[in-house]
This record gives sequence, structure tokens and C-alpha cells, in this order.
Amino acid sequence: MDTTEEKIFKIDITDLFPKFEEHLNIQGNSRIIFSGKFGIGKTYFLNEFFENKKDKYEIFHLFPVNYQISSNEDMVQFLKYDILIELLKKGEVFNKGNNLDKSFVNFIKDQWNTNSILKGTIKNTIELLPFGFDKLGKPLKTALEVDKKFQEFKLEGDTTEIDKFLKENNTESDVISEIIKKKIQESKKEKESVLILDDLERIDPEHIFRILNVFSAHFDLHNNELENKFGFDKIILVSDSQNLKSIFHHKYGSDTDSNGYFDKFFSIEVFQFENKEIVTNAVDQIISHFQIEDETNLKEALGESGFLRIFLKNILLNSLELSGKEKLNLRQLLKGIKFPLRAFGNGSYKKGIVEGRDQAVPQFINLSIKALVSIFGGIEADLLSVLKKVKDKLIVKKNEYGAYKEFSKYLLLTIAPFDKNAENFQLKWSNYLIDFNNKMITKIENEQRIEVNQKILFFDLLIEYVQERHYLEVVDVW
Repeated sequence: MDTTEEKIFKIDITDLFPKFEEHLNIQGNSRIIFSGKFGIGKTYFLNEFFENKKDKYEIFHLFPVNYQISSNEDMVQFLKYDILIELLKKGEVFNKGNNLDKSFVNFIKDQWNTNSILKGTIKNTIELLPFGFDKLGKPLKTALEVDKKFQEFKLEGDTTEIDKFLKENNTESDVISEIIKKKIQESKKEKESVLILDDLERIDPEHIFRILNVFSAHFDLHNNELENKFGFDKIILVSDSQNLKSIFHHKYGSDTDSNGYFDKFFSIEVFQFENKEIVTNAVDQIISHFQIEDETNLKEALGESGFLRIFLKNILLNSLELSGKEKLNLRQLLKGIKFPLRAFGNGSYKKGIVEGRDQAVPQFINLSIKALVSIFGGIEADLLSVLKKVKDKLIVKKNEYGAYKEFSKYLLLTIAPFDKNAENFQLKWSNYLIDFNNKMITKIENEQRIEVNQKILFFDLLIEYVQERHYLEVVDVW
């Protein structure tokens, strides 16, 4: 698949906008916990939503997980620096000649050792990359852009006064907060300013609670709620709220009241982000955009009625219905678009002289399983865990056969070989008695033989097929 096509692929999530917009617009709703499972697409949604609403909101989207800092360093200082960088990227100019602006210079110099910037990192790029950018995980381009602005500031300002100020002042943390607040107010103009702190549950617990405490609700002596830190109109903390509570209980004990603690981090209620319906409806579209190296042999099989598509779609849709760690998330689902899966590489499909289902379908089953192993993290045991949970959660419809019969037959041919041309085809496998001709499948449970659905047989066969690693065997072609 053309890489340009991969880069522009997007799932249309605009139908999810109204619910969040309604929550965002609740009067007084200035602090929001945006909660959703890891990999569900929280960041993607927020990027798309605020891009759509950029005339209304001025966004500062930060990822503290990228900061390379030790547990005893102050996360909030890094956040301040990151916000200043975002202001510079937005084109904000720091006026020359007053203490606020000198404090900004002092802040950069003292907190992040940017003497090398004063010597010109534009000419010496990587070797003199400032400590601060490296620890913030900022790209070189951003470092150089900020350096250029900083050089201009130095050239245009009163350098004598600035140098004197730098020598006389060591820390200006409170003043820096005022700089940020002042510039945010100028930057937003008629918009609402929004600070988004993303991926919180992925950072060190000490830093999580430091951030939460700094950005929580604060009250004056008369019990009036104070404005948000740095004067932001809204602060959005992005995380799985249940994960945050688990981290809290691990740190402070299972009997500690987490609800009372977390209540001050949101104004109204936690916003629970859910996109299952949108993602479910997009599965076909996603499979259509999988990267395929061997297009000659596999493109048709991944087409609308192809065996590869039918097999993959079945497992993916069922795993979207799960809960817990086995539940398929959007990040996993998009792997086949972002990266070429080895299952679909050149040479993965063997073409014989005689083409037929007996050679094609077993290969498609094996390729599908290999692709699923990759999608679920590259660990076979994780896929098996998913398949077992899918089987336990199956919603069975009476007389539902579809492709299950065809796939089950080929799985059985490997697990328990039989004469598929026999007129009266009955087979015993495990605790099953299978009569394909009469569409009758029975199973012994609790010493009783009961009729079961084709779906259940299919998943039992598939689980054994993966456990015995038959999908790694070479299919004979002729």
C-alpha cells in the first residue's frame, strides 16, 4: 500500500464530538478528567476535536511522560518550561526591558543550563543541544526554533541589564508563573485557554500526585474557589481514572478514600470516553488499509468477500466486545495500517500449479493467525487469552454457520485428519461429535450430550490449533 495513503488514513469520529462538547460547555466546568482505557484513542480524539474547534480554544497539549527526569526533580518546573516553549511556538513575543522578561531568561539559564544557547546552538546543533530540550523530549527542530527566538531577544534587548539581572537572581519560580499567566491571557485573545496533560498514568507515581495536587481545586480564606493554575480557563487531565485509583491505593493503602481525594481534580464528573461503536463500524475500512507487500496473492483475499478478511474481521469484532486486558483497542487495531505486518510480506503465500480452496484456505488461516499475534502484541499467549475470553463471551445465534463451517473443516483437517470426501461425514474430536452433512454438532458436558453452535466448535478448534502452533507449519502446495 502507498505510504502516503497510510499517513492520511483517519477514522471519522465527528459523531463523538457533541457529547464531549456538551460536557466541556457546562458552566463552571473548568477542571476535567478525560478517562478511557489505554490505547482507546483518547489523544487522537482530543487532537481531532480541538482542531475542529480551534477558533474557540487555544490549546496547550503536553505529554509529561516524555520528560526525562528523576523522581526527586520537580515535575511542575518542567511543565512551566514546556508551556513557555508552546507559547514561543505560537509566536508569542516576550517584550524587552522589564523584570518579567528578564526572569524568563533567568529561568531558562538557571533551570536548564542553556549557556550553550547564548553561544549559538544554531551553528552547533546536536553537540550543543540544551539539557532542557533533551529532558523534555523535544525534537531538535523545536530546540533550534526557540534558540533563534532567544538569540533575537538577546540581540534586541538591553544585554547589560539582563546579564546583571542573571547574576543577581537565582530563582524566579513565582515570577515565571506570572509570565506564563500573562502570556496565556495575551495568546488566547477571544478564545478559551485549555491545558491538556496527557498520558498521566504512564509517569512515575510521585510525579502524578505532584501534578494532581498542583492542578487541583484551591480555595481562599472565604472558601471561594480560586482560578486554575497559570490562569487556564480549562485544564484537562487525560488518564484511565480506574488506573489512577489503583495507583493511589497501591501508594496509600486499599482502605484510603480515593473518591474524596480525586473529587477535587474535576469540577463536575469524570468524562468517560467510549468509541466502541465508531471503531466497530470502521473495522472493514481499517482492514482495507492494511499494508500488504504481497498484493498479487493477498489483495483479493483481503477484499470484501475474501477469506483473510472474513477470518480477521470475525476475531477483531469479537475482541472489541471484551473487557479488561484482552479487549482490543484502537492502537492495536491500527497496527496493520501503521506498520507492514510480517504475515502479509512477500513470499508469505505459496502459490501452487493447481489453485483451489484446499491450498488457499489453510494458508489464509495461518496468515490470519500470524497477523493477529502481531496485532495483540506479538505474544502468542496473549492471543490465546483473547480467543479463550471471546469463546466464553460468545453471543450465539441459532443455526449460525456462515464461514465458521468452512474454517472449522480446515482446522479439523490438521488437528484430526479425516476423509473430507466421505458421503456420510461424522467425526469425533475431543468431546465433540460432528455431523457436518446434517449441520449437527453435539458435545458432552456434565455427562450429557448437548447440541452446540458452530461458533463454539470453531473457537475450540482455533484455540487448540494455536496452542499446538499448527499455524507455523508449511502448507503443502502442488
